[in-house]
Amino acid sequence: MAQKNKPNLEPNVLHGFETFNTIFTLSGVSEQEMRSHSFLTNPVHDIIARTGGIGKANVTTREFAEPDQEDNRSLERESNKKKYKEKYSDSINILDRAHDLFIENVNMISTVGPNTERSLGNFTKMEFEIHEPFGITFIEKVRAATAINKYLDYQDAPLLLTIEFKGNFSGGRVGGEPQVYEEKTDKYLGPVIRKIPILIARVDFDVTEGGAKYNVVAVPYTDLAYDDRYKYPRRVITSQADDIYEWRRDVMKQLREQQEKERKVDKTRLLPDFYEFRIHPDVKERGIKYDKSKQSTNTAGSVDQMEQFYDMDAEAGTNSTAKPKGAESQGNPNIALTKYFEDAVRTQLGYQSLANDFWTSYLRAGGYNETLLKDKVAVGKIIQSNAFKQVLMKNQYVDWFKIKTHVETLNPETIDPITKMSPKKIIYEAIPFRIHILKFLPPGVSLGNVDWSKKVNKEYDFIYTGDNVDVQGLRINYKTAYYMRNTRAEDRSDTDKGLFTHIADSFREVFGLERDPEPLLPLRQYPSAIKGANTMSTNNGLDNKAQQFYDYLTHPEVDMMRIDLDILGDPAYICQDMYMPIRGDRKEYGKDTPFDQDTDSFNADRYQPIINVRYRLPDDIDEKKGTMFSAGLDGKALFRDENLFFNGLYQVNKVESKFDNGQFLQTLNCSRFNNQQGEGAEPLLVNSATDGLVTINDALNITGKKDNSSLKSVDDIKLDAYKKQLEKELPFFKKK
Repeated sequence: MAQKNKPNLEPNVLHGFETFNTIFTLSGVSEQEMRSHSFLTNPVHDIIARTGGIGKANVTTREFAEPDQEDNRSLERESNKKKYKEKYSDSINILDRAHDLFIENVNMISTVGPNTERSLGNFTKMEFEIHEPFGITFIEKVRAATAINKYLDYQDAPLLLTIEFKGNFSGGRVGGEPQVYEEKTDKYLGPVIRKIPILIARVDFDVTEGGAKYNVVAVPYTDLAYDDRYKYPRRVITSQADDIYEWRRDVMKQLREQQEKERKVDKTRLLPDFYEFRIHPDVKERGIKYDKSKQSTNTAGSVDQMEQFYDMDAEAGTNSTAKPKGAESQGNPNIALTKYFEDAVRTQLGYQSLANDFWTSYLRAGGYNETLLKDKVAVGKIIQSNAFKQVLMKNQYVDWFKIKTHVETLNPETIDPITKMSPKKIIYEAIPFRIHILKFLPPGVSLGNVDWSKKVNKEYDFIYTGDNVDVQGLRINYKTAYYMRNTRAEDRSDTDKGLFTHIADSFREVFGLERDPEPLLPLRQYPSAIKGANTMSTNNGLDNKAQQFYDYLTHPEVDMMRIDLDILGDPAYICQDMYMPIRGDRKEYGKDTPFDQDTDSFNADRYQPIINVRYRLPDDIDEKKGTMFSAGLDGKALFRDENLFFNGLYQVNKVESKFDNGQFLQTLNCSRFNNQQGEGAEPLLVNSATDGLVTINDALNITGKKDNSSLKSVDDIKLDAYKKQLEKELPFFKKK
């Protein structure tokens, strides 16, 4: 039951069962069901295999299009029916016989956030065994189930994997009946179901006198868009654009030209595939445009101010046709279209500004008046105020994006005579994705003593506490020599940039004044020229920090502290929204909340799952009181070993779900957020290369001359302020 001070906590819904079984069903699914999402509510049909036995296969009847009265194609329709029966009748008879195939030992590995495998896209791999005691009919049944649903190319056809958790609730009620309220878990309990359209990628099987054993590897059907034949272009793609829609038109046109060349010149296909790049309106609103200014804009300005940059040439009376574009890019056949698309979205000014001037962007999104955000001192005061903690609790997440994919079979009954495949529409969509604010904190910056656990949906206690009902084991990976890269721009001549521009660059971001907000987890950073590649380029000077954040976001396995948490299986981490195809009418699926109450699962397509981990070890047994922990009725504080430094909030990066011999276990691969507690000292907010010494002195509390006219350059001014700060903290730095 949820605690009163933590109303968002969601218990494991399986704890409401006295006993339960996990039933897997592999069945057919039609293109129409995929596009309308009706497979979520329709009964399963054309059943191929099921845990515990199939029973009735529920084979449906293949429907043929009625002839048009004007064209009168009745003879063609009857001919198609005849060919269908001749080709598939034997396979359909095997399917209709409901010969039992048993699904066992299922293992699913899913990423639920940015990752190294797919960057800003999802990645899931499924492996399971199918046992067939008498016969070798699995492939025949797959071919029949897909043909009934009009797919002639069964190797690219989707199947439906249904996971049902069924059992006895308290009081003896059997799962599967209408939902009722269960006081023990404070939940409405009913059948817990996940339905995942899948694509079978590989089948290995051993045949013995007792039948066949199949080892199946599958992926969500939406992953077909990541297949090499679709994600890699077969030509060099270049683009010059002022906004993401212009980029999209450019790329889609070149991909169409590629298809036409393959049809007319190369003769390697007859029917073309189609590509669709979609940008959710919220993603476009956040991104704004590409910035074509040669110098960094004032990213602390408003959206209206940013828009003014694109009218400057017009006001000057220049020819609009000669305007330089805001961004340009070039992708070769070795660069995936998903990477190209990610770079195009994140290079927009709004996302670059978020990485470079986070606090101003965050407060603007939180509804603060624009006049306050232009003044850096005012921004610092807002962050230090008590009211800011309330803002944090209401707005813990920051707007970002992720890439969702899908493949539609345009006409499953059509086969290209050259490729022997059905033509497809490959869809890549940039959708809103929220990242927790703690992911953005740099070294030396904390938000004070905030109780972040009040907003999480899952909390785990471990060892020596009676509250532990889930955790089976914990492994910790702690990189003691960890530091973050502080990416510099490429070196230029002293005349171009100034000798100490890398120091000036460091002032453009938040400069933390706290030494170690969490003493046993000190977060450090050091200048570096190492960074990932971006296929898009702009001239605004914001690329380096934006690339640095992107690299940090998509490589969670290199974080300072990671844990592998072994828990009793929880369906909440089998996130239904991750496996949903993009609807045919392009309407959104699900709710914009971190946790979906209807499916009892995280909305991993919108928010990265976040958990709170509390690990307690007793310091010693109190012989007088007979207790093992110091904090009791007397209100004494916890000792260090009762409040260990790795407790706190973790983002879940990867989930491994194992179903073996009736046991359901999961391993959560998590990384800890940095600087969760601290003094909350005011961060330095200087983001302009032209700020004077007075501003820097005020921010660093350095006393000195207010008249800086005798100093030669802005670089000298900032370097002098930096040295004075070092003199305060490191006396041995002073000159003799």
